[in-house]
Amino acid sequence: MKIVDLRGELEPQWLRDGAIVFNIVHGTYGEDGRLQAALDAIGKPYVGSDAAASALCMDKDRTKKRLQDAGIRVPWGVRVHLGSPFSPKDLKLPNHGGLVLKPVGDGSSVGLRIVPNPSFVLPAIEELIAEVGAVPYLIEERLPGPEYTVAVIEDDAGPRALPPICVRPAEGAYDYQAKYTRDDTRYELVQDAELASKLGDIAVRAHRACGCRDVSRTDLMATGDGDVAALEVNTLPGFTDHSLTPKAAAAAGIGFDELVDRLASRAASRSGTSRIPPRTQGHP
Repeated sequence: MKIVDLRGELEPQWLRDGAIVFNIVHGTYGEDGRLQAALDAIGKPYVGSDAAASALCMDKDRTKKRLQDAGIRVPWGVRVHLGSPFSPKDLKLPNHGGLVLKPVGDGSSVGLRIVPNPSFVLPAIEELIAEVGAVPYLIEERLPGPEYTVAVIEDDAGPRALPPICVRPAEGAYDYQAKYTRDDTRYELVQDAELASKLGDIAVRAHRACGCRDVSRTDLMATGDGDVAALEVNTLPGFTDHSLTPKAAAAAGIGFDELVDRLASRAASRSGTSRIPPRTQGHP
C-alpha cells in the first residue's frame, strides 16, 4: 500500500501497476469529480462514485433537485451568491424555526451557520465572506430534528442500508467541531424499527437517484410533522475514528478491515482484477 499526499493534481507515475485507489481526499478536487475523472482517464480503478455522481453530490443544490425529482422530501431552500447583493425580504425567507446557511459546494459542515430569523442573515453572510470567500450558498429552513445519517454499501445484490444512526451534538449544530474534534457528540442507533426502515429506504433511493457507487451516506433531518427530509448525499463518507460509516458498519457486524476489503474488492472487480493484495500488517 502507498499513501499519496495530493498537494496539486494527480501524477499518474505515483500509482503502481495494478493499484486500486481508495480515495479519502475530501473537498475540492478529491470529492468533486475531478480526481475521479483523472483516474478514469488513466484507467485506474478506484473505490467510490464516478466523476458524474461525485460532481452532482458535491453541489448540494443540484443534489436536492435530483432528490426531489425522485420523490424524496428535502428542506425548503434558496441558492444565493455571497458576492452578489440581495435582500432577505426578496427571498421570502421563513420567519419561524430559524435558517441554515451552508456552502453549496463544500463538506464537513465547513462554513455552516445557523441564525434564528432573516434579520441575522446579512450579518452572518459578512462573516462568511471573510471566512470562505464569495461563494454560492444555500439558505434553508431549519428543521427541528433530530438528525439522522444512513450509510449505504453495495454488494452483489445491490445497494443496502446499514443501521441508521441518530446524531446528537452536545450543543448547537452538528458542525465541523462536533464531527471531528469534540468527543461529546452522541451517536445512537435508531431503535424504532419502522423509522429505521423508512430512513434506510430513503437512503437507498437517494443512492440510486444520484448514481452513487460502492458507498454513500445520506444525512436526514426530522421535519416535526412526523416525516424526515434528506439534507444531502455524501459520495465520500469519512473513514476516521469519528466517522459514521465505520460506526454503522460495525453495528451491522462488519469490522473496519472487512469494510475496506469489501469496497476495494468491488473496485478490483471492475478492473478485472480477481483479488486485491493483502494489506501490510499495521496498515489500514
